[in-house]
Amino acid sequence: MAKWREVGRRIHALDEIGEILTAMRSLAFIEVRRLADSVNCGRDTVAAIETAIADLATHFASDLPSPAAECAVVIAIGSERGLCGDLNDAVAAALSGETMSPGDQLLAVGARLSQMLDERGIAHRALPGPAVAEDMPQALAGIVAAIGELTRSREGPLFGLRVVHLDDRGTAFTRVILPVPALPDVSGWRSRPDTLLQPRPLYASLVDHYVFTALQVALRTSLLAENRKRLDQMSAALDRLKERLEDLARDRRRARQEAITEEIEVILLGAMPVTDPASVDRPNP
Repeated sequence: MAKWREVGRRIHALDEIGEILTAMRSLAFIEVRRLADSVNCGRDTVAAIETAIADLATHFASDLPSPAAECAVVIAIGSERGLCGDLNDAVAAALSGETMSPGDQLLAVGARLSQMLDERGIAHRALPGPAVAEDMPQALAGIVAAIGELTRSREGPLFGLRVVHLDDRGTAFTRVILPVPALPDVSGWRSRPDTLLQPRPLYASLVDHYVFTALQVALRTSLLAENRKRLDQMSAALDRLKERLEDLARDRRRARQEAITEEIEVILLGAMPVTDPASVDRPNP
């Protein structure tokens, strides 16, 4: 087979790969646009719940339970799919800086992160992570169920809860959810609230909402960072693919020109008259 035909086959194969990469980049872009607004809304909701907790803790401090936590649940959120750069490496690196007590439990969200922790010999419980925004409720339900199993096996409703994940700028960090972080004193600008529930059950309900919303924001933020990294990966891959296709196109033109030149030479050689060497010096009769 002519060389230029073989190069053409490679160009066709790379064109198909380019179409797949373009589709993946488009999906990542759509996910980024969908998640960005929901992450901002979730942060506003968390801030509102924190204000309510601060209000309650300021005016009913003597009626509320002390925020003690002898053991902690650490949730590391990675990726369920690949092609997201160093996301899982960054989460694993941040996780290595965490101080883990003997009774602490580690939950790894995302198949890729769980596989990496297995390779490094880090004990954990694997949970499925969201691949797209539609998977968020199922992934969140799995995390909440796993936390519930751990807390039911211990006395008291309070425990430590930390989440290690990437923020929307792609930087790994640890967010302390429980015990509820120290909140500002609101007694100077908010009056004592009138509550329909007793302070203790109301506080427990607010903390439940706070934990659920904070976990949801962490999942969405991590998925947003994952798709931004995937978007960068796909864009860089398409740029390299474009350069490769340009090189192959030049090789194809060069090989085609060489093949045409060879065909012309064959035609010219076939058109030349055949001379008998024995008759060159033969005298005329």
